[in-house]
Amino acid sequence: MDGTGRIPKVAILVSAAFKGERSSIRGMLDYAAKHGPWFCLSVEGRQGEQMLEIAKEGGVDGLIVTGLSRELAREVAAFRKPVVFMEPSPEMLAPGFPIRGVPWVGRDSPEIGRTAARYFLERGYKSFAFVGEPENHYWNAERRRGFEETLAAAGFGCAVRDSYTAREKRSWAVEHRGLVKFLQRLPKPTAVFAPMDGRARLVLEACLSAGIKVPEEIAVLGVDNDTILCESTMPALSSIHTGGYLRGSIAAGMLDDLMHGREPAKKAVALPPVSVVTRGSTGYDAMRDPAVARAITFIREQSAARGVTVAETAGRARCSRRYLERKFRELLGRSVRDEIVLARIERVKTLLETGNATIGEIIGQAGFSGEKHLSTLFRKATGSTMSDWRRRHRRAPEE
Repeated sequence: MDGTGRIPKVAILVSAAFKGERSSIRGMLDYAAKHGPWFCLSVEGRQGEQMLEIAKEGGVDGLIVTGLSRELAREVAAFRKPVVFMEPSPEMLAPGFPIRGVPWVGRDSPEIGRTAARYFLERGYKSFAFVGEPENHYWNAERRRGFEETLAAAGFGCAVRDSYTAREKRSWAVEHRGLVKFLQRLPKPTAVFAPMDGRARLVLEACLSAGIKVPEEIAVLGVDNDTILCESTMPALSSIHTGGYLRGSIAAGMLDDLMHGREPAKKAVALPPVSVVTRGSTGYDAMRDPAVARAITFIREQSAARGVTVAETAGRARCSRRYLERKFRELLGRSVRDEIVLARIERVKTLLETGNATIGEIIGQAGFSGEKHLSTLFRKATGSTMSDWRRRHRRAPEE
């Protein structure tokens, strides 16, 4: 409430069509419930929806908005109340746009691309491809750039499908044929990055119809970790979790500051992705060496078990310990023991983000013997304490 006891009215013009935006809205509403109350007006982005006339809407005290056209920007400029941008395009931040200097929160799209490249490189891939979305939104180009630049720095090129005819843009049936041909021409195995889950899902469908094995021949990674999309594909889609809930919470905090006459601590926040959620589309049997694939699969499946040893892993991989260590160094640049620790740290991250277990309970669930040892390893791997990680990356239930 404000100083008069009146409940502030906040307009949220953020489409609920995509997972990241839905999670952001949840973050805003949870912030309002905790720090408000606020009365929230929202626009869902559905066809035929009645639109808010912001400049004329009586009693609106603040606005959180995404996807501004110049026409809508002029209306928002006439609003003359606190405004926060979500996911601003370069045009919205450029000189000459009707609104300048507005605080904003968005995703670090180049870092999303870099994360995808590092994820595949760590798994030993040597061939890579990018399949862009047809409308070529600014974030598509930024994610592609981050992906390609990181691969180039590691000495690798990248096949690209990112240009479409007018007929391909209109019809999936038409574009499907070209995508199948593109995928068939790629060397096998190849790691394919798509800048959104919906696009990655279509890559999986093209592989299925063409008889291309996933992940043995093509591994596929998307963005946003939309569980409805990711878990309804065959195989299930691996995806980059981008932290929509946190973006929404930060945006609401900025608006709260502005409505109370305070300057936000930061006026421009581009958040890096949180983690990569691995599912079947990037499974470990896509590795060139079958023994390494068997070893990594075993390690990931046993990430919660204490006492998993290098010797036991070599036994499950059906090779000698010496051979396995050499191949891990050669293909992945790390030891078998490093991989075991890495798998357990990833499990700790997931437990911190999604559950209510205490740190003490997580230690046992992730196969560690003591908090001090885990704390040291976790800080080394993430640069953060476990408590800070949970605070910054805790997911909303639908995430």
